[in-house]
Amino acid sequence: MKYLKIITPVVFLLMMNCAAQNKTKEFDKIAYEAQTRGSVVKLTIEGNNLSYKTYRKEGAKEVTKEQLEELKAIINELNLEEISNLKAPSEKRITDGALHAEFTIKIADKEYRSSTFDAGNPPKELKKLEDFLYKLSDVKE
Repeated sequence: MKYLKIITPVVFLLMMNCAAQNKTKEFDKIAYEAQTRGSVVKLTIEGNNLSYKTYRKEGAKEVTKEQLEELKAIINELNLEEISNLKAPSEKRITDGALHAEFTIKIADKEYRSSTFDAGNPPKELKKLEDFLYKLSDVKE
């Protein structure tokens, strides 16, 4: 009986901790910005609205519930605390061979900013997110 009094709270705490880790992250805003001299691509999702801006055009469109769910799943795969430390696989942006790109993800009162990378060639952890945003916006890189 004595052991039961000790084991029960420990098991309860472990279960609560596991449940808390499985919660999905609800983002407030996702922003992608890629630019170099004379060229810019900005893609922003807030709520169920996607706004886009390039050197040639700008606009907005509504994001479906299914697309938002897929986007949440992609965000939940990321370790947001570490995206600022991700290493870019190439360095073409240094010589204007590619646009300088970065993500900013806002969840509640916290903002997560990625390291800069070549547009179209992000760190592998961010590739899925970049591809999905371009697909949603119909903007060509």
